[in-house]
Order: sequence, then structure tokens, then C-alpha cells
Amino acid sequence: MASNKLKINDIARLAGVSATTVSHIFNKRDKKYRISPQTRQRVLSIAEKYSDQPHIRQYLVKANSTNTIGVIVPDMSNSFFSMFLHHLESSFRQKNIQLLITCSHYNKEVEIKVAQNLVERKVDAMIVVTSLDSDKLYVDINQNTPVLLFDRYLKDTVLPFITSESLQSVSDLIKPYAKNLDEFYFIGCDIQLTSICARLEGFRRGLESVGLTVKSEWIVSDDYSPNKGFELLKGVHERLGRMPKAIFTPSGNLLEEVLGYLVTARIDPEQVYLCSYDYNNYLGYSYYPIDAIVQDIENMALTCVDVVDDLLNFKELKHLEFFIEPQIIRHR
Repeated sequence: MASNKLKINDIARLAGVSATTVSHIFNKRDKKYRISPQTRQRVLSIAEKYSDQPHIRQYLVKANSTNTIGVIVPDMSNSFFSMFLHHLESSFRQKNIQLLITCSHYNKEVEIKVAQNLVERKVDAMIVVTSLDSDKLYVDINQNTPVLLFDRYLKDTVLPFITSESLQSVSDLIKPYAKNLDEFYFIGCDIQLTSICARLEGFRRGLESVGLTVKSEWIVSDDYSPNKGFELLKGVHERLGRMPKAIFTPSGNLLEEVLGYLVTARIDPEQVYLCSYDYNNYLGYSYYPIDAIVQDIENMALTCVDVVDDLLNFKELKHLEFFIEPQIIRHR
């Protein structure tokens, strides 16, 4: 070969077939043109020997693609993840790509198992809402299958991730209330997760910006399990002997559970200010006025599609961090 860069004509010559045949194989048209499996394997085996060349690697990825993307979420009943999957599936379907959706149920062992199953199914890429404490598993998977982290990312990760901005938006959400109050409670779970940790930091900044010193007892948190928000607020209510003057919840499911307790305890809406990260249309009809941060779920899903497309086409990402701006909706 006159050049170190292997060309389709070179592969055709080495395989003893035409360049057109090689092109059909690389573009997944071998069945359409009735190219035998033996010929396909011979061409791909030769290409594999030169897979250190980026353009050959691209040919191989396309030839072996399954047109499937694996997705791992922790909770399909969560309205945020449900809407995200809705927009994600719709966008990928327009590209003739199918999603294989799995659920970890916030269980680390389950997540590891479903991630390995997706690899065995030879998905072209993975989009993951992780509950793990380390990115080691996904860094290993990423060597052969691109991995994009979503919503939750891991500190100092080398993998790309997409999430909503939290620091400024949460601070702006609570400031109008905080400046007129002498207490503000954070009812949350899993604050070790980077997304929740960022919302907690935004909460702290919002209070400090209006001169409120955050007290440790205002930060009420635990590991998440169903109805945990109900239990946490009940504990605060019993400890104080009254309802806290203001509450911020860092997620929609916790807000639902907090509302469940308010209804059960028959708390007057005038007794408490409610703010939350995440929004659902039902909030507009809630007996309790709630100001909330609305994540731009459709934009987040479209950004996932664009980033995965770049990864599959070996395009260098301009950056690894994608923070999507949310909006604030007020009902009080």
C-alpha cells in the first residue's frame, strides 16, 4: 500500500472482493445484496487488524451497529424520568434507533447487572442515570461502548454527562421566601448524589445570600426509599411540635410524599411555604401553593441524542459537562 492509511480498495484487494462489496458490508447492506456471511466476516476480520486507524474503526462500528441504545433509569414511575424517556424514545425513533430501557430500582447490584446485560446485547451506546459511587464500571464499558451519564454524574468523572443547572436556579427559587423568614427546611434524600448535592448547595447559597445562617437541623436527609419524604417531614413535625415555616424538596417524588403528609396531618396551606426542584402539571391545581423549578426535559433529551450521535461518529466533544438551564414557575 502506497499510504499507511488503509482504504476501501485496499481491504477489497486483501479480501479478494470488489470495493463495492466492502462498501455494502460497511454500510450494512450485505443482506440486501445477498453477500454471504463468510465474505462479510472475511472483510471485517481484515478491517479489525487495522482498527487502530480511526476511519477503519468508524467503518467497523457502523457495520456492527445494532441500531439500539441502552438506557438505565432508577425509577420508571418518577414523572421526570418518564417524560425524559418519552422525549428520548421519540427523538431516537426518528433516526430509526430503538431504545432498550432498563430500571435499577436505586439498587447498585441491579444496576451493575442490567449494565452488563446491555453490553451483552451489543447496544451501540448507553445513557445511564447511575446510583453507583464510582464511574469505574462505565469507564470500562466506555472503552468499547460509548457511555453518557444523565441527571446524576460522578465527581471527577472522565465520562460526558448531561444534567440541569441547580446552584443558581435553586438559590433564585428560595430567596423571595427566605428573606422574610427565620427558618427554612431542606427535606431530601441521597445527598451524596451529585445532582442532589448541587441542589443542596444552591439551597445553602440562597439562604446565605439573604443573611440566613444555615442550621444543621434544617438539613433533613436519609437514604431514599418509598414514602421517605412523608416519614422525614413527620419526624420534623413531631420534633418541633409544629410545621416548619418553609420547606424545599430536591425532587418531585419527595415533594409528592411531603404533600401526602401535609394532607394526612391536615396542615393549613397558610402555615408553610413550599418550594421544590422538579415540576408536574398537577402542581397548578394543588391545594398547597408550590413554587418549583421546571427542568427542560425535551432539551435534555435532544442534547442526549446529539451527544450520543457525536460519540458514535467519533467526533470530539467540545466539553464533557452539559448543564441545561431550567425555569422557575411560581404559584404563590
